[in-house]
Amino acid sequence: MKKSKNRVKFRIKGLNQEKFLNNISQVATIYNYKRLNHQTGEFETDFSKEKFVKKAVIEQGLEIEVLSRYGFLSLLKNLVTSYGVMIAVVLSSLFYSLQYQFIWKIEIYGEEKVLERELKTFVQENLQTKSKSKIDTKNLEMKVKENFKQISSLSVAIVGQSLVINIYEAVLPEEMEGEYQPLVSEYDGLVKEINLIQGTLAVNEGQLIKKGDVLVYPYIIDSQGEERAVEPKAEIMADVWFQGKEVHYDYKIITRRTGKTETKREVFLNDLLIYSNNLQTRFEDFEVEEKKNPLTYNLILPFHLKTTTFYQIEYVEIKEEFYAVKDKIIASAREKVLIFLQENEIIKEENYTIREEGGCHEVCFVMTVYRNIGG
Repeated sequence: MKKSKNRVKFRIKGLNQEKFLNNISQVATIYNYKRLNHQTGEFETDFSKEKFVKKAVIEQGLEIEVLSRYGFLSLLKNLVTSYGVMIAVVLSSLFYSLQYQFIWKIEIYGEEKVLERELKTFVQENLQTKSKSKIDTKNLEMKVKENFKQISSLSVAIVGQSLVINIYEAVLPEEMEGEYQPLVSEYDGLVKEINLIQGTLAVNEGQLIKKGDVLVYPYIIDSQGEERAVEPKAEIMADVWFQGKEVHYDYKIITRRTGKTETKREVFLNDLLIYSNNLQTRFEDFEVEEKKNPLTYNLILPFHLKTTTFYQIEYVEIKEEFYAVKDKIIASAREKVLIFLQENEIIKEENYTIREEGGCHEVCFVMTVYRNIGG
């Protein structure tokens, strides 16, 4: 009989191997059986019978120590598998780079959920393109301000593949009257100077105010003693306070990534798994990040690649006395305050307090700024 060149070699361990081989040889051809010791033996079979023989070995209660393939069919199978993975990676990288140029999500951060839904609808209707390079964020800011008067200020930015909108809504008190809204404070502070342009003042110089307090009412009293609605306008200079906090622990345990990673790749057709590299992470402690990227666009078959990355982590004890890093902690708390400052704004005073409790130190940095709160 001419021997096939496409074979699978098994090394098995266990008792009664000869009886097992006699039984299985009725279905699969056995080549070159060799007894290595009283419990271990080797044999070959045709490539096409691999799954059948492997199943039979396991059902017999024998252990497969080594399984190796050789021949043209084995080589072809390995090439198809390896090139399939490479093609999937190349295609996923290509499609990811293409779709990364577009906005796929609108994220709005603010306090009012009702306004958030209305604003998202407005932005979607006014967004002429999803190409990041063609979106005019300044123009979009102007359109939002013109159509949403209840927003005191906002910022529009492109972050990754999201259009991020931060809204700062005016705090509206119950005293709203007529078609105009009262001018209210967005800050806590101390009123220093007032230049009323239009409306009725609700505060005086030297008065402490809180966020949401009315500064100017939207009306005036005319010569007949009647209220007449007007748009409130005023220049009100005040000392405004901003604070930033930083906490330091003399002893703490943190987790950090070691730099070692493992990646699992899976290809899905909708929710049906059609390929996986079957990775089982060897890390005992790890963090996981998952990404899904489409492999096809505008096709009937929606393929996508799911990439799961395992990051090995380790636990590290850190002992650091507060007074050894005191200046660094104070500087960090100050940095958290500086983000509130406007361009060319005057800082009148800076100070900080330190609160200590059980190995924990909290630094509260307070900065006083001279600002026009009249809008």
